[in-house]
Amino acid sequence: MPPLAPAAFGADGELGQAPSAGSPGSQNSTGQAASAGDTTQTSKDGISGFDVNPVTGLVSTSAVDYQPLTGRQRVKLYFKQNFLSVGAYFGPFAAALLLDQTTDSPSQWGGGFSGYGKRVASRFAAGIVQGTVQAPIAAVLHEDVRYIVSKEHGVKRRTWHAVVYSFATYNSHGQPTANIANISSYYAASAVSATWLPGYYNVARYALIDGSESLGLSIPVNMLQEFWPEVRRYVFRRR
Repeated sequence: MPPLAPAAFGADGELGQAPSAGSPGSQNSTGQAASAGDTTQTSKDGISGFDVNPVTGLVSTSAVDYQPLTGRQRVKLYFKQNFLSVGAYFGPFAAALLLDQTTDSPSQWGGGFSGYGKRVASRFAAGIVQGTVQAPIAAVLHEDVRYIVSKEHGVKRRTWHAVVYSFATYNSHGQPTANIANISSYYAASAVSATWLPGYYNVARYALIDGSESLGLSIPVNMLQEFWPEVRRYVFRRR
């Protein structure tokens, strides 16, 4: 069972969120946009960082003045986003509760804290598989594993952008490209998780169905990521 949100790589050091062009923001030392209220800083080695979203588990970078990831940044964010951030754990706990525990899936694990614990462990393990598969493929194909925040204005355009960028990303030249690494990692995580789920599963069939469901769930997750500056400002009253 793949995680609620895909794992992704961002920059080195302390992580910070980039907003859309339609949101209030400023420019950090690398020329990337930073949302209002973010405290983006440059680390001692001159590498600017991005926050892992505590809800979606994603890292953003703006389409405005786009800067590709370096190899060092990819490695550092792999560990930060898969193990060393709140977002790495919120997704598995939320997905295990909302998608698995409430539907008693798989039923062999039963209910209560014991069943919930198994479901959380399964989601977390699948998330690690997903991030670990995504990382090297993205590096080889020069794909950015961060969410690319739209430079457009307006809710409709930004919503459409979030849908498109559930299947697309930027390459190292800042050009749109198919997000092969992310898409393939969903199906890989589903296939691997089928090996530890109780009961008999046709791995190929389960991977196709569950991987497609996870890919579909990435759309509302990306929408939340796109509008996170507004959500944080108006819902959490952060300025």
